[in-house]
Amino acid sequence: MPNHPDVEEALSAIGQRDHSITGEYRIFGPPGTGKTTNITRQIRRAVQRFGKDSVLVTSFSRAAAAELAGQDLPVSSDRVGTLHSHCWHALGRPEIAEVHVEEWNRANPHLRITPAKKDRKLDGEESDEESVDDVRSGDYWLGELNRSRGMMLPVEIWPATLREFAAKWNRYKASRRVMDFCDLIETATRDIRIAPKRPDVIFADEAQDLNPIQLALVRRWGENAQYFIIAADDDQTIYSWCGATPDAVLDPEIPDDHKIILKESHRVPRNVHARANRLIHQVTRRQEKVYEPRPEDGLCMHLSRGGYKSPEYWILKTIMQHLEKGQKVMLLASCSYMLHPAIAVLRQHGIPFHNQYRKSHGFWNPLRRGRKGSSVNRILSLLGDHPWNHRDLKLWAEWLNPKSILRPGAKALIDESDDSLPVTTERLHELFECSAIEALLAASSDPRQLLQWWSRRVAPAFHKRVQFPVAVALARGPSALEESPLVTVGTIHSVKGGEADVVFLFPDLSRAGDAAYQRHGAQRDSVIRLFYVGMTRARHTLYVCQRESSMAVVV
Repeated sequence: MPNHPDVEEALSAIGQRDHSITGEYRIFGPPGTGKTTNITRQIRRAVQRFGKDSVLVTSFSRAAAAELAGQDLPVSSDRVGTLHSHCWHALGRPEIAEVHVEEWNRANPHLRITPAKKDRKLDGEESDEESVDDVRSGDYWLGELNRSRGMMLPVEIWPATLREFAAKWNRYKASRRVMDFCDLIETATRDIRIAPKRPDVIFADEAQDLNPIQLALVRRWGENAQYFIIAADDDQTIYSWCGATPDAVLDPEIPDDHKIILKESHRVPRNVHARANRLIHQVTRRQEKVYEPRPEDGLCMHLSRGGYKSPEYWILKTIMQHLEKGQKVMLLASCSYMLHPAIAVLRQHGIPFHNQYRKSHGFWNPLRRGRKGSSVNRILSLLGDHPWNHRDLKLWAEWLNPKSILRPGAKALIDESDDSLPVTTERLHELFECSAIEALLAASSDPRQLLQWWSRRVAPAFHKRVQFPVAVALARGPSALEESPLVTVGTIHSVKGGEADVVFLFPDLSRAGDAAYQRHGAQRDSVIRLFYVGMTRARHTLYVCQRESSMAVVV
């Protein structure tokens, strides 16, 4: 492997070499080495050489594509997107089978399929965090079907039960004249030889997350371009249940001078790097890389007490110490259920948390403000730093238990009022019963008392929804509801690409994960890569929490 003294010089040479061997180039970007920055520069060079309408950019997820697009690329927005999205548009925006499964579920109640949301699926943001293990589930068999198709396995070697499910699913799609998400890739691979918009240069970012058929499509399109670049890190291949495998990135072999390795991490400190490096060298196949940590020691340690089942003391205490320093913290596990005890502790103590990488996941984002009528927006309307108007009143009064609080007909009066009109004391007396208004006015000068007045009078149906944001506001003030939380919770899959100052990593595995870890070869390797990704999210400190059983990775 050539040791490029100047990555910029190596990048600038791409597209100027002899393409008689292959037009494929690979940029390997280990954790924190600035792969996005480098591929952005390379896109700019391609635009300068071929024009802004001659470049196509694709990625596994819309989040990764948006990160590139957010670099103020001189490329049209319709030329940046996921591979599924590019195919969907190129094939005439067909109806998607996984979105329309109502008839399937009625006809096959024993093989129910969870309806997908088209936009999220096309954007790569509704991929399962964990494989479905229930063989009685339609989700399980559809996942197995997609994995087998994605890996381009011959139908003849599929299990008989999978072939039977596939035949039934194909009949359903034909009857509805719809395509499933895998059909988008298969059909484009078969029928579309030249990439949409006929680009001269194609970039495939996060390519280690693509399965063999998806990479086959990229390469097919790349054959008809001047050149194409695959940006990836085989060590971070963690979507194995979708058929992703490092072999798809590493094969076929290409000349060494078509490979560029980004060496220096701007994230991972020396002690975390050393531990993660020992782990990843246990896999059976990888692209060897010169990969250097950032010049800071950092901290990597095992917690002697506190596992995912018991985070309420040692883990909580340590989290609080870091939050007091203003540091960002991640709590990571291989399976979402392992996060439930930690989330319960955060809720109990009014500690704000979120998962900015999976904003649609409500359980991980209880403080999101996306909808006008969210719990957070109602509390902020109550505690705002301006006199109430009727828009505020409509929000915070809607969830009140009307019994003994609101006068008869008060809700109708509130709903009919002009939003912009101020709420006077006289108006409150018209709307609220005597005892309620007296308590309200007595509490109105103190935000804590006002919030307690409101939360105690919320209707029972909304108690659970307001409990956590109320606890946050009482513990840390209303401003904490508007600030981005310092704590991130999620599965390792969900935060790939993210980072935090401090990472708490639970080493435990599910039964299926442990069965894979106990085997030799590709299945064990996939578990090792998952925890390598988890470890390398840490910018300063990595805590490996106590294992709860023997079903855990040795980190």
